[in-house]
Amino acid sequence: MLKIKTVSSLVLSLLSICLIPSISIADDHGDNKQTGPRTSAIESFYCSYAKNKDMGDLLKTAAVWDEWADDNFPAAYTAYVLSPVVATESDFPFDVVWLGVAKDQQTLGKINDTWLAKGVDMKKKFDAVSPCNSHGYLTSIEARPYPNLGKMGYLQIQSCQYNNGKSLADLMAADMKWTAWMDETGMPGGIYRWLPAVGSPRGDKTNFYNVYVTDSLAQRGVAHDMMVAGGFAVRDGMYDDIAVCDNPRIWHAQPVGGKSAD
Repeated sequence: MLKIKTVSSLVLSLLSICLIPSISIADDHGDNKQTGPRTSAIESFYCSYAKNKDMGDLLKTAAVWDEWADDNFPAAYTAYVLSPVVATESDFPFDVVWLGVAKDQQTLGKINDTWLAKGVDMKKKFDAVSPCNSHGYLTSIEARPYPNLGKMGYLQIQSCQYNNGKSLADLMAADMKWTAWMDETGMPGGIYRWLPAVGSPRGDKTNFYNVYVTDSLAQRGVAHDMMVAGGFAVRDGMYDDIAVCDNPRIWHAQPVGGKSAD
């Protein structure tokens, strides 16, 4: 949640993610040894429905894939289907986003190797329902944990760019102050930073995605009302001139399965 100014947004918009059962975009993989912010690897596919197909058909195919993943994937992986709830249609030339989450990029690479080697027939099933024409990798950093990982939720997402001389270190320092204020005031929701890695459009200049997660639109409304009542001033003072972000969009995230941790 940063000072908002209009900047060009990438078609990636996805954005891409966030609540996951045993692994989450927030990196809920149970690594008790981790001392820094939780991280995880994300892959995103941008897809549009085939003729006469819809979300119901995609979820049926995903249920078949869920069983296939249990039998074939070498490591834990959780998937979500994202659909736009509050957004401008012209900004998003696709119908849904498939979000997959793994512990780290090496693990995601092993899973993708398996998909390329064994998933040809399964891919044909997806292509018959919702072919995807773009694929990207991101890394997620948890700024404030979301308490209901693994359930359906709503993601408010913005794409952001650092101002001159600013970096991830500045952002994380401000995040610590802002999330402490959220804790003190009882503001609901989790916050994640998604860092584009591979597959973004060549002209895109996004440094990170600002992702705010709630379990309902009403809960998001509570937070927004708190921002209007004074939160915006507090937030802007903490983040100062760190970054500029475009207008937020809201996506519905629905878990569709995957492979649980062994």
